[in-house]
Amino acid sequence: MSDYPTPDATAEPKPLPVLPVHALSIEPQALDIQHDTDPANDHGNARRIPHLGHALLFFVIVVVSLAFALIVTFGIAHIHTPAQMLAHPGLGLIAQAAGYLGALLISVPIFPLLWDRSFANGIHWNFLVAARRWPRIVVTGFLLSVLVMVATHFITTPDHAPIDDLLQNARLIWATAFFAVILGPFMEELAFRGFLLPALATAYDWLALERSPAGLQRWQSSSAHSNAALFFAAMISSIPFAWMHAAQTGYAWGVVVMLYCVSLALSYVRIRTRSLACSTLLHASYNFTIFALLFVSTQGFHRLEKLTR
Repeated sequence: MSDYPTPDATAEPKPLPVLPVHALSIEPQALDIQHDTDPANDHGNARRIPHLGHALLFFVIVVVSLAFALIVTFGIAHIHTPAQMLAHPGLGLIAQAAGYLGALLISVPIFPLLWDRSFANGIHWNFLVAARRWPRIVVTGFLLSVLVMVATHFITTPDHAPIDDLLQNARLIWATAFFAVILGPFMEELAFRGFLLPALATAYDWLALERSPAGLQRWQSSSAHSNAALFFAAMISSIPFAWMHAAQTGYAWGVVVMLYCVSLALSYVRIRTRSLACSTLLHASYNFTIFALLFVSTQGFHRLEKLTR
């Protein structure tokens, strides 16, 4: 027989004890997400990369690398004054290319250590998206470039801009075309759409975040940016992009405004496709169209005097 007592089926069940209301209520408390260092309340960091710290580090690497490349290149050529530098635009192009490559050689191994993921994954390269959509992207780049060139005819531009110095001879213009179609678009997209745009979007969402447990949960549950953050990031990141080209155009502000609009288009493609490869391909197609039309209009870069007419 069992040693346990047999329950009495006729006995009435005893009511459960009723706890006071204050024992069941939980007082909601807003968490200080930025300064909460209590291990018991440590919720970890959201995996939003690149953030502003990463973007700042990348731009520092680029600036230092470019400065070093300029010093070495012009030092080897025994060129020390600004006037001498302006007289040798080809050397400046070589230095810029060397600086960009140096920045890449430094960035590619460093950032995966910070991100715990590959460099391509961290910058949202997503090559397969560009591989599927490349015809549409290339056509869009062509149409965008033609539209900007047509609009330029209605804008006052200086008689001579610094960019014209890179169109002096066929060898120099070939080098400029290679840089503008391959390395230039990749580095500019990496800087402004790969690092700066998502970093600004993350900063916007952080500042707009509701300081409550619910807001914290939303912040940690998804790394997706809000539409408002992406709009803000596209508008702001396009300012330094356009400003970077201002000196090249002789500060023709109408052209700078158009380049700002081009940057917005590149940002839209980057956001819409979630692929930096797509915006890079659009940028390269845009630049390629410019040099392709120059190639045709100057009969294979043999009649460069037509550019000054």
